[in-house]
Amino acid sequence: MTTIFIQEKGYWNSMIATKDYADKLLVSVTDGKKLGEVKDIYCDSDVTRVVAAHLGKSGIINRKSLMVDLSHVTLFGLDVWLVDGSEIVIATDEVQGADKYILGDTLRGREIQTDGGTKIGAVSDILVDGQNNVIGFLLGKIQVQGPIAEAKAIARAAFTSLGNSDSPMVVVMEQAEKLKVS
Repeated sequence: MTTIFIQEKGYWNSMIATKDYADKLLVSVTDGKKLGEVKDIYCDSDVTRVVAAHLGKSGIINRKSLMVDLSHVTLFGLDVWLVDGSEIVIATDEVQGADKYILGDTLRGREIQTDGGTKIGAVSDILVDGQNNVIGFLLGKIQVQGPIAEAKAIARAAFTSLGNSDSPMVVVMEQAEKLKVS
C-alpha cells in the first residue's frame, strides 16, 4: 500500500493513494460472502470525497457498472474490506445522482496546467485521508521545477477547475506552491 506520511504539529498524518484500493476483496460480515473486488473508486462531482467502490461491470449484453457505497464498509483492511451486508452491490444507474460521480480512472492521466496556461504535469493518482476525503493529487509527467516538482503532489484546494476529457485541470500556481498536501 502506498501510504505517504507527513509530519505535522508533532504527529504523523497519513495519506493513501487510491490506486492502492484496487483488488481489495469485499466480504460481508453478516454471512462471509465474497461480493467482488474493488476495481476503482468513485468520487463525488466536486472530487472532494470518495463515495463508492467501483466493482467493474457485469452482464453479457446489457453491461452494468456495479458499485458499493463506502458507507457500507465497516473495516478497510489491508487485504479485505468488510461490509455490513450481502445485498449492497448495486448498479450505478440505480443510484440517484451516481451519473455525476467521477471514476478515478477518468482523472488519472488528466493534464494539469496553471490558470496562465503553463503545463505542470498530469494526475498520477488521487490522495485521500483516513476518512476518504480527497486532499490532493499525485503528479506524473512533471513539467515544472520548484516546490511542486519536489512535492510531487498538489493540494485539492489549489484547483479552480477539474477539466474534463477534453480540457486540463487548472490550478492557481501560488496556491499550488503554498498549500501543502495534508
